[in-house]
Amino acid sequence: MMRMSRERLFYLTDAILKQLGTTEGVSFRAPDEVRTEILRALTEEAKLAESIDGEVRKILSSYSRPMPEGSREWEVLYEKTREEVFRKRFRL
Repeated sequence: MMRMSRERLFYLTDAILKQLGTTEGVSFRAPDEVRTEILRALTEEAKLAESIDGEVRKILSSYSRPMPEGSREWEVLYEKTREEVFRKRFRL
């Protein structure tokens, strides 16, 4: 997983704000407040994703038979483990 840069977060924030501004039935008086809230939400999601990624990598590295990162087997196991960690954290 790739860490999201601040520039990317700002870009996504502006793209979301722009899309909201052109969506029929959506209006807001304080775009700067909306921008701040969007950035906060994206930042929290990025931190959560990094945290889950770290936990998954730790689990995978503890296996007795190491797999080369990026291999098909590693990718499949990474996705499966990520889903399990996500479900465990959010009790889904």
